[in-house]
Order: sequence, then structure tokens, then C-alpha cells
Amino acid sequence: MATSDVGGVRQNLRMAQVQDGLNQTQAFALIFETTSTRNLLGYGLWALRNARFWETTRDPILTMLSIGVEKLLKMSLGLAHVAEHDEWPPLATFRDTWRHNISNMHEVLMLTIRDRLSEATHPACVESQLLEVENDPVLPALMAALSRYGQSGRFYHLDELALSPQAGEEPGHMWSEAENIALRLDPQMKAKFETASSDPDPEVFDAFVHELEAHLAASIERWWDLVALAGKHCILGERGKGWGFDVEKSTVRPGRWSRGGRDEDPHPQPVLPSGNRSPCGPLL
Repeated sequence: MATSDVGGVRQNLRMAQVQDGLNQTQAFALIFETTSTRNLLGYGLWALRNARFWETTRDPILTMLSIGVEKLLKMSLGLAHVAEHDEWPPLATFRDTWRHNISNMHEVLMLTIRDRLSEATHPACVESQLLEVENDPVLPALMAALSRYGQSGRFYHLDELALSPQAGEEPGHMWSEAENIALRLDPQMKAKFETASSDPDPEVFDAFVHELEAHLAASIERWWDLVALAGKHCILGERGKGWGFDVEKSTVRPGRWSRGGRDEDPHPQPVLPSGNRSPCGPLL
């Protein structure tokens, strides 16, 4: 068993044993949801970076990312609630308040992390990452596109077939808006777009599209890093500390396997040593 796997088992056992009002069934349900979430996000982001044609992979990517982001948000907000009230939020909160509204939950989570910074093991470290995410102009547009897709946009064209068009915008157009924001605000990316657009070789433009989608993937990854970091630093309570290690992206390696055998991960991530450590220092 690899060192990182041993560390993951250790964190899972720790999460299952925390005394905070959750019973054993709830504790293991959280572990299962965490595994699901990190793989949805990991594989969704890998596909976003590596898919050959966006037109044919858009729905698989949006499906994985919208579900993964929603799960991460709901677990984060749930853990913050446990830290304050010693119980998981009631079903009505998920069903009637948060629903599938990713944009709203994202705003609430950012406020929650900021409000609970004083609980962090190293507040300055978390705040630095929080500021980077808060100042990312692309992320709100991405969250809006995923929110739209998760709420009803995934059935946009089915409803058109039924002659009952949705009032909201088509999710693919909303994703394009995020791309346009990235182009407007990043002079280097805009220059690359203009160069690729004028090149007669379609491979050149394809390469640019991959770079642009990787730019968007990085926005979501920074947000994912922040949420995991907030957990590790006790902002989401004692159970959230172990959860932060378990949900982080370094535990997912979607690029290591292909039909022909094992491949090198095209986007390797550093694996933290097992134990209570982070790039900010000891988490004791």
C-alpha cells in the first residue's frame, strides 16, 4: 500500500471516530461522499483539460463538474454547521434552501470561511488562498454555468423538444461567457486567441482551446484547494480537519491509466506526506 493510501486510511479512521454529534452511519456516509466528490472533480477537470473535442464532451464534463462541485459545497457547509451545532443540517436545508443552486452555496461558503478564519490553525495561510479565490473574475461565471446546468439546464434541449423552452440561458453559452471573461482580462490569453484565430492550421486553434480550458480548470482547482485547506485548518470543525486531507485533489490521479496501460499523469500534483502537515506548516 502506498504511503498516500496509508495516510488516507488514517484520515478516514480519524473522521469516523470524531465525537461531534454524528453517528457512525453518518460518519461513513461522509467518507463515501468524499470519495465520490473528489473523483467527480478530478476526472471532470482532467477531461476538461484533455478532451479532444469540446462539442462532444461538454455534457460529460459539465455533469461531472456540476455534481462534484455541488457535493463539495454541501459537505463543506454541512461540516461548518456541525462545527457550530453538533448536528448535520436537516434534510429541509438541502432540499428547500440549498437545492442545486451552486452559485448561492458558493457565496455562502466563501462568507463562512471568512467568518471562521479566526478558527484556523494558520489564519494568514488560509486568508491568502481565500483572497486569490475571491479575486478570481472567472470563477463566478463558472459557478453560474454549473449552477444552471445542475438546476435544469442539463435538460435544456429536451424541453425544447417538448415545445416547453426554459426561461434560463443555455448552459453552454454561459460557459462561453466564462471563456470570454478570461480572454478579456488576460492580455496574454487574448493575444494567443488572436494568433490562433488567424492561423490556417486548425491544430493551432485546437491547441489554444485546450490552453483556454486549462485556464478555466485552474480556477476550479484553486477553489477546490481552498476548501480542502479550510478543512485541514479546522475552519470546518474537528471532523473537517481529517476531511480536508481526504478530499484534496492530490488523492486523485485520473491521467495515470489509459486503455493501453499505465500512463504518466499529465498534470501531476504534489502528494503531502501523511500526518498533520500542510504547505503552511504543522496542523497540530
